[in-house]
Amino acid sequence: MSTVVTGQHELTDAEHAALAGFLAQQAGLVFDQSRRRGLSSIVTERLAATGAADLGAYLAQISSPGGEEERQTLLDSVTIPETHFFRNPPQMTALERRLMPELLRRAVARGRPLTIWSAGCSTGEEAYSLAMIAREVAATLPQAPEIRVIATDLSSQAVAAARRARYQGRSLTLVDEARLRSWFAKQKDGSYAVVPEIRDLVDVRLHNLVTDAPPFGPGEVDLVVCRNVTIYFARDTMRDLVGRFYGVLAAGGYLLVGHAETLWQVTDAFTLVTLGDAFAYRKDVAASLEPVPEPLPVEPEPPRRVVRRAPDIGGQYPDAHPRPRPPVDSVPDPDHANDLLRLAREALEQTRYAEAARLASAAAHASPFEVDAYLVEGRARATVGDDEGSLVALRKAVYLAPQNGHARFLLAGALARCGEHAAAAREYRAAAQTLPEASPQDLVDLLDGCDVAELVSLCQRLAAENDLRATGTAS
Repeated sequence: MSTVVTGQHELTDAEHAALAGFLAQQAGLVFDQSRRRGLSSIVTERLAATGAADLGAYLAQISSPGGEEERQTLLDSVTIPETHFFRNPPQMTALERRLMPELLRRAVARGRPLTIWSAGCSTGEEAYSLAMIAREVAATLPQAPEIRVIATDLSSQAVAAARRARYQGRSLTLVDEARLRSWFAKQKDGSYAVVPEIRDLVDVRLHNLVTDAPPFGPGEVDLVVCRNVTIYFARDTMRDLVGRFYGVLAAGGYLLVGHAETLWQVTDAFTLVTLGDAFAYRKDVAASLEPVPEPLPVEPEPPRRVVRRAPDIGGQYPDAHPRPRPPVDSVPDPDHANDLLRLAREALEQTRYAEAARLASAAAHASPFEVDAYLVEGRARATVGDDEGSLVALRKAVYLAPQNGHARFLLAGALARCGEHAAAAREYRAAAQTLPEASPQDLVDLLDGCDVAELVSLCQRLAAENDLRATGTAS
């Protein structure tokens, strides 16, 4: 081990491996080579603060019985609390319109409180958002149960901020005026404090998802929300954690993860449920929502000639119901393509994914250079787990528009899920380069309340992770 020198302590290969191994064991966090420089900065600071001679001495110190406080300081340093109220609007809409009413009614039937676990709650915005939605939906029902939200996080700094429940700036970007008036009280310093009616529903606790037992008994939880946390975990760690989530969830309970996360190749215990532009994992198949359909066929059905007629009042083509077919003419028909693409987008928003894929494919046949048609088809197929079919459409989108960061990002995810990690790494890097050129409006479903810089950083990290998987050095 090297000793501390003036300036930043640059981790050697052996030191990086030792520190990364410690963090993986203590918190499940994966720090690959792409995050080495950041760890070096943190180590420099902690060695100076503790007076440890080198990293070996520091690790020995925080591994001892008396090293708990400094160990927590290190964990606080390597975790970056960053979130917003009502992050991931499609998921929030699905909670408000579909999941929360169902879960509240079920809790009444079972004669117990509605119980929500915000796992990895960061500074509390997620937990309070869930409490607000639950309270709003409960007010519309003839009978409602008690509501309790248990919010947990690894960072003591994040937990302290969540308990203060005062927010300003970017945290409030997605809070509309009605909710700002109802659930917040403006303070003299310009910040906004969550009102006691909501704060009293949320119990914030320091908790390590990897080393601590869940704060619930079996079947006690109705909804687990763990978003943008497992993307930092190795697959085995994620599998163990998801198993614990499954254990504490009640029958018909739901697990929500981030838009960049999936249980694919992690567990088959949950049923994937599509909810518009969002999705959820259900513990069993007995609840009221329908499971996703079988993967869609990759090749479109043979085209047939149709007679063009104006849409009826309901927006459907009466001669092509339930799904329009592309014309057989080889001459592109942009007007027809626009009509089909509009219907495809409507079908996608309404969770009719098979129809969305067929309509988008028909739009692409009518106008083969329509990039958005391939994007819609790719999204529809990927949503129901048909990643092979999604690849066909998304590769066409990228071929036609190499600078389309949205297409690059979606293609990278499909490649990674199909095990093509080297290709996925290339696409994630391309996405990182091209996403800053896109307009925020075009990326609304990807940004999830973040800014483009955060999405670019995610792409860079996912590229590094897929590089490691491609060379067989990742777990």
